Amino acid sequence: MSTINNDEQFAALFKESIASDYKNALLLMNVSPDVSLFKFRKILETLCLLYAQRHSYEFTNKNLWEQINELADICAIHGADRELFHGVRDLTNDGVHNKELSNELLLKKALASRTKVLDLLESAYLSLGLGERLPQYELIDVGGQEHKDLWFNCLISCDYKEYLSLGDFYEKMGEVFESEDLDDKSFTARAQTMYAFAAESYKSAFQLCSKKTITDVISADDKQISIAQQSHQILFKYALLCFNNKVDNLHITEVTILLNALAKRGFYAAYAYLGWCYYLGEDYKKAHKYLNHKKAEHTVFLYQRLGVLYSSGKASSINGDKAVESFKKAVGLGCNKSMFELGKIYYKGELVKKDDELAQNYLCQAIATGNLDAVLYLDEKYLKIRELFSGLLEEIKGDKVKVEPQKPCIKTTKLGRNEPCSCGSNLKYKNCCGK
Repeated sequence: MSTINNDEQFAALFKESIASDYKNALLLMNVSPDVSLFKFRKILETLCLLYAQRHSYEFTNKNLWEQINELADICAIHGADRELFHGVRDLTNDGVHNKELSNELLLKKALASRTKVLDLLESAYLSLGLGERLPQYELIDVGGQEHKDLWFNCLISCDYKEYLSLGDFYEKMGEVFESEDLDDKSFTARAQTMYAFAAESYKSAFQLCSKKTITDVISADDKQISIAQQSHQILFKYALLCFNNKVDNLHITEVTILLNALAKRGFYAAYAYLGWCYYLGEDYKKAHKYLNHKKAEHTVFLYQRLGVLYSSGKASSINGDKAVESFKKAVGLGCNKSMFELGKIYYKGELVKKDDELAQNYLCQAIATGNLDAVLYLDEKYLKIRELFSGLLEEIKGDKVKVEPQKPCIKTTKLGRNEPCSCGSNLKYKNCCGK
């Protein structure tokens, strides 16, 4: 076991979702304590499921309060832990339901939740058999102070590295806000604000490093303009924010100019994105060149786009074998879009031989990793094998809780995260089709 020095590393010993939720709860503790409370509540819900799975138990109620009591009734958790579970539930209720509390009060509740969640994780570490003795760790500083330090350093420094670090921090916060699917547009607004701050920080970092502005690079169209090598990564980060529509600063043509400038200077990470820019601009010859360049970095993005390239027939002749090979490489790196694409390919049987078993497997993997498009793809013709999906999903997720066959949820009215899902599963929307 690797050395555990702090509470974030301790949380990482559990499920990936717990590690991610705990890390994000700390990141936003001072900035957005309501989100921290929501993340701590998700950890609580995950722990309930882990205890149920450990005891091969199926909950009879979807209510968190009732689930905690059910765990106590079957002796999965005992007196002190039961009180801790309910304590975290009470504290985090305000982060999920109460929008009128002050940030100061929310922060106090988030800090208290952190302590109680760590107590629960320590108990779970032993109860769930993750180890016989608790590792020693210290509490790390939460994200708000880091934000203040970075911001203050930028005010008194002309070092481009300070602005780069601040941009990275803002971008990270934007990703956390964007990951929330709450029925609250304020999270979208917060994400957009963080991304805008990140873009401005990257622009400042680039100017300090290269003594040029990003506008200078675009205006020159990469003709007779010098760019400091140390600024290549900064320019790439800014270009990707625009490429991924996180900020509305640049048109795709301008992003292409920036990525082309980086590619010409040997920045290989830009090749795949430049190739896709050309693909979107219908310059298929250059798209094929950069997406298939031997120096292009082997990433999920590259493999997923190569799969599209060989299956669409626009930038090259259709090649089912190469399309499948590329999508499979992307799947190996965790790309659920490629899982979905492979499911469709094997179901349709147009590019390769039709194979319902493989189609089921890939569509199930896509659904299990949160790809809603894969759920919606299950049209009437394919629903006849939907019952087989529950067993496959159970195996893929490693979930011992029985999953009943369901019809896909077609959301015709706006559902709250805690309302019953309209697919008839008896689960909350956020835990079912709203994941």
